[in-house]
Amino acid sequence: MEQTILRFFENLRSPALTFFAGAFSLFGETLVLVALISVVYWLVDKQFGERLVLVSFSSMSANAFLKGVVARPRPYASGAATRVEIDTPFLSTMNLEPDMSFPSGHSQMSAGLFFSAAFRLKKGWAWILAPVLTLLVMLSRLYLGVHYPTDVLAGAALGVAFACIWEIVYRKFPKQKTVFAAAFAALSLVLLLLEPNKQLAELSACMCAAAAAIPLENKFVRFEVKKGLKRKLLRLLVGFACVGAVFGIFALLPWEYLWLKWLKYFLLIFAAALLAPFLFVKLKI
Repeated sequence: MEQTILRFFENLRSPALTFFAGAFSLFGETLVLVALISVVYWLVDKQFGERLVLVSFSSMSANAFLKGVVARPRPYASGAATRVEIDTPFLSTMNLEPDMSFPSGHSQMSAGLFFSAAFRLKKGWAWILAPVLTLLVMLSRLYLGVHYPTDVLAGAALGVAFACIWEIVYRKFPKQKTVFAAAFAALSLVLLLLEPNKQLAELSACMCAAAAAIPLENKFVRFEVKKGLKRKLLRLLVGFACVGAVFGIFALLPWEYLWLKWLKYFLLIFAAALLAPFLFVKLKI
């Protein structure tokens, strides 16, 4: 049944559909996610940006752990379907781990983002848009031949579950959100020790950095989202310069060890969540 569905999408392939599938798959890329959440956090809604960080990285740490434990071969690796070959700086189907198919990280990440937004906005149109956009991301992964239908269904269900968990935390236990964040960070480290893999190292680092940086920022920095196009552009310039500096430094290193990757992503999120806001306040932008 699953192979039949994949063959159906395989027969639909065209340059135009490949473009749209790639565009929707961007919602599941870690670096795109960091950039998107940073813009929300710095320029639009600070508290919602914090929430997106916590939902995304707690959810995706669990996803990376499950991928390593289940170790399901991807459709193209098992011969169930061919994959669309994309290799760009923002999206690639060529550098995927061939035995980390279940559950779909892109489906899980997008579901967490979109349903968290629906909870936050509390609008009817948001509750219509959230499942539609999630479904489009799910279909994009089937179209590209990198996941089975059960992979994307499980990923979307987990994404919605984590969005619900953090909705309960923010609604019922807002003063304890840092405690929950610390608990998820500690859990991500335990999972990394149990099932060490590159993807989990990146996401555990992001979760740990967020759990540390967010309460520090709220206590000592306390930046505010401000109006004005010039101010927003300056914030983007300063913020992405901080994040870019972290990438630049680690790009110069000749090693690619697991815990070095963990440190890289920890400093990346720490720079986005604490250093950049500190500079916003000091520079009065």
